Amino acid sequence: MADDEEVEEGEGVEAIQSGTEVSPVETEKPLAPAKYEVRPGLGEKFQAQNVRDLINRTMKEQLMGRQYRSDQAPKWAKSIANAVRQRVQDLDMKRYKILVQSTIIEMKGAGVKCGQRCIWDPETDAYVDDLFRNDTMFCYTIVYGLYMY
Repeated sequence: MADDEEVEEGEGVEAIQSGTEVSPVETEKPLAPAKYEVRPGLGEKFQAQNVRDLINRTMKEQLMGRQYRSDQAPKWAKSIANAVRQRVQDLDMKRYKILVQSTIIEMKGAGVKCGQRCIWDPETDAYVDDLFRNDTMFCYTIVYGLYMY
């Protein structure tokens, strides 16, 4: 009867017979390696010096030889931010979210202070800033690189 019947074994389950009762017991399978990245690889960290060079070059290309104009400054700041973001994305830093902020201010002899506060992982996230100034304007551009877990 129960002793004569064959018990089918499922994948990863063994059947143990104790008297007339059959109870399944799961066998341990080896775990597959994790498929998510918690940290960037050795050569995949935020490339701060390359980004700084891109910021500096882009601001010089856009603003060299120009005089401050209040009606054009917002358009210039937007084109600088978009150009910097595109060039940084072309560096192909995998899994980094790139944020760019550019500010253009008229030089009138007053001082300028810029501050920032962020909550992030200091091992993977970073920022780079640079400034451009001439006789009539001051441009401050900052790039944040946030690693997406």
